[in-house]
Amino acid sequence: MEKEEQAKSGQEHDELLEEMRRRGRRANIINIVLQVCTLLTAVASLVMYFVDDARGIDITVNHIFQCAGALVVFNIPRIISKKFRCYIPNFITITLYVFAFAHFVLGEIFRAYDHVFLYDKILHTTGGVIFAILSFSVIWLFNNSEDRRVKLSPFFIVLFTFCFTMTVEYLWELVEFGMDRIFGMNMQRWQDSIIEGAEIVADGQPVEGTAHSIPYGNGLKDSMVDMIVNVLGCLLVCIFSYIGMKRKPNWFENKVILTEKQFRSLKEGKLAERAEEAADAAEEEAVQAGTEEKRE
Repeated sequence: MEKEEQAKSGQEHDELLEEMRRRGRRANIINIVLQVCTLLTAVASLVMYFVDDARGIDITVNHIFQCAGALVVFNIPRIISKKFRCYIPNFITITLYVFAFAHFVLGEIFRAYDHVFLYDKILHTTGGVIFAILSFSVIWLFNNSEDRRVKLSPFFIVLFTFCFTMTVEYLWELVEFGMDRIFGMNMQRWQDSIIEGAEIVADGQPVEGTAHSIPYGNGLKDSMVDMIVNVLGCLLVCIFSYIGMKRKPNWFENKVILTEKQFRSLKEGKLAERAEEAADAAEEEAVQAGTEEKRE
C-alpha cells in the first residue's frame, strides 16, 4: 500500500513537472535561438581575429567574455527552476533572455550603446522593470506560502520591491565604476567628457586659455540618469502591483514565480473551478429541459 502511494505520488510529481515544462516551451525556443546567435557571434569574432590583421586580441577576448556572460544569464532561470523546483512564467524568462542578448551581444559587441539613440537608457529602464518583477515575485511567493509566520501588507511588499531593485542598480553602478577604474573601460562614459588640450588644475577648474570640459562630466550624468530611469521602471511595476494587490490579489497567481507546491495548488484549484462550472452548466441545462417538458 505504501509503495503504491509512493508510486502515485511520483507519477503526480512527474506529471506536474511536465506541465511546468510544457508552459515554458515558448521561452525555451527563444532561449535556444538566442544561445545559437550568441555562439555564432563568438565564432565570428574568432574568425575575424585570424582574418583581420587590424583586430587585436583584446577585442576578441572581450567579445568572447561578453558571449560567455550572455550564455550564463540564459541558463540561470533553468538552473533556478530545477534547483528550487519552481515555475517561472514565460514573460519573465523571455524578458530576461532578450535583455541579456540586447546588453551583451547587441550592446557590447555590436556597439548599439554607441549607435542607437537612448539604447542604454532603454535597457536600464527595462532592467528596473525586470528586477522589480523578480523581487516582487519572491516576496509575494514567501508572503503567500502556507508556513508563513508574518503576513506583509501590500505597502511593505512594494517597499521591499523598490528597495531591492534600487540596491541591484546601485551594485551595478559599482561594477561599472570598478571596470572603468581597473581595466580602463568606458562603461560610465567618463571618457566622453575628456577634451584634448584641456589642462585641469587641482580644484577641477580649467586653466585659462584652454578648452573647457563638459559640465558635470559625462560619467556623472550617465550614472545618475541610469539610476533615474531605473527608478521610473521600478516605480511603474510597484504602482501596478500595489493597485493589483488592493483590487484583485488573485490576479498574480499565475503571473509570478511559484513553488512546485503552489503550482500544484493553483492547478488543482483551476480544475476544481472547471468541474464546478461544468456541474452548474449541466444543472442549468437540466432545469431548462424540465421547464420545456412542462410547457409541452
